[in-house]
Amino acid sequence: MVGLAAAGVGVALTTALAFLLVRVLNVPDAAIVYLLPVVAVGMAYGSWLAVGTSVASFLIYDFFFVKPLYTFSIASAEEWLDLLLFLVVAIAIGRLSAVQLQRRREAELRSSEARAMFAMSRDTANAASALEAAPRLAVRLAREAEMDRIWVGLGASPAEERVVADSRPEGARPGLASRWVLHATSAEAQPSWSRVRDTSGGRRHEHDREPTRESEEPVTVFRAPIQAGGEIIGSVWATRVRNDPFPGRSHTRLLAAAADQLGQSVVRDRLAADATAAEVARQGDALKSALLDSVSHDLRTPLAAIRAAAGNLMDPDVNWSREEERAAARSIDAEAQRLSRLVRNMLDLSRIEGGALRPSLEPYDLADLVDPVVERLAPVLVPASAEVAIPEDLPPVRVDAILLDQILTNLLENASRYAAGKRIRVTASCPSDGMVELVVEDAGPGVPDSALPRLFERFYRGPRRVGSRSEGGSGIGLTVVRGLAEAMGGSVEARTSELGGLAVAVKLPVESEAEPPESTGPVAPAERIKRPSRAARILTGPE
Repeated sequence: MVGLAAAGVGVALTTALAFLLVRVLNVPDAAIVYLLPVVAVGMAYGSWLAVGTSVASFLIYDFFFVKPLYTFSIASAEEWLDLLLFLVVAIAIGRLSAVQLQRRREAELRSSEARAMFAMSRDTANAASALEAAPRLAVRLAREAEMDRIWVGLGASPAEERVVADSRPEGARPGLASRWVLHATSAEAQPSWSRVRDTSGGRRHEHDREPTRESEEPVTVFRAPIQAGGEIIGSVWATRVRNDPFPGRSHTRLLAAAADQLGQSVVRDRLAADATAAEVARQGDALKSALLDSVSHDLRTPLAAIRAAAGNLMDPDVNWSREEERAAARSIDAEAQRLSRLVRNMLDLSRIEGGALRPSLEPYDLADLVDPVVERLAPVLVPASAEVAIPEDLPPVRVDAILLDQILTNLLENASRYAAGKRIRVTASCPSDGMVELVVEDAGPGVPDSALPRLFERFYRGPRRVGSRSEGGSGIGLTVVRGLAEAMGGSVEARTSELGGLAVAVKLPVESEAEPPESTGPVAPAERIKRPSRAARILTGPE
């Protein structure tokens, strides 16, 4: 109707212009001006209206401007020829204008389709998974494909699908008993629709909800299957009100492209999951190999020593003095302790990596925790000597006493292993960062600067330097030290010692407000945690 009205107005205005040209300006032939409404109508409304406008212009010009006037008869053969040529030219121009209109509309549609496909591809590429991309695609596809509703279901069949995205989550979804299914025989073929009816005997689908008034609105249901590797894994569902036009080629291609992109996203997720599983398995195998390589020697050596000492003790042909028996017993005990420390470190590492470590933090005088450990390990440190220097005015630290005991034990054993019988020093200070720094250092050959950042890595063994009497440990002692320190809110750092060897600094949090002991009167902060005055002490093992 709008096109007819526009054509009528155009012809009327052109007729007025022709009267002005013929009657006022004395133009002998004004038929050409009627090409103006023909071109305008053809470019705006298409071919048939352009042809109709051409015929109407032909008749009106004949009626008003060709003699005899006000009749449709033509007296002159020349006038007949002119009008017929005008009609042919007008129809041709109208058709060309309509073709131009059609091409312009197709170009706009293609451009809109390309923008929509690019936006969908970007949404899919930027999403971490298909489940994350599906809601974005559903909303965008409903808008770009001019659908009333879009939802995405994943499953082997419509009855088994689970809805993962919906452009309109509220309200009920329509029944799927009758639907149009999209088919594409190849990537180059134009997708086509075929109508199918559900033969499941009225069984409800997971898509369906309780019926509402909204769901009673007559709609047409469309389904674009999602495929991955030749397997149907879900569907892109769409609905349109039945009075709306059937999806054209552009909207059909958008639905097919969305289904393809979701299928590729699912394939990508599967490949990523397979790659992750393979990497986890590879790292697990590497971890097992590293664990076996790291602890095999440390397990075999003490076990061999224990078996040798125990076998000698049981041999009836060997006459032992009481001192020799005690020495053998001490050897068995020392090797058993070595095994115990190895197992303890492995268990601690497992607890740290599993997040099962729960420290019990309380305020302590650091010297009260350090001295017992150094004295207990004095036989292990021989022939090295351990010097302990902790200032009197050091603030209390908030730590777990058991965990700090394990940290210091590991550091002293590590220092003893690499010190080559030289000095070992334990010092503490309170730098400006508000943490107490506990340092265990030795005068051994040390570690190259390039290896310092890796000392706390699991199963890493630093390169040996000339002068070290150790063959290296299991490679988990310092890893445990770092894990225990961080569990208490501290940190560790390895650096070159002033004594020439390795220095490991453990930073521990300071107790800002130590709880005062039970008392009837006020207690000064400096008196809350007391300890006797200590100078530097040298602790060595027995000769």
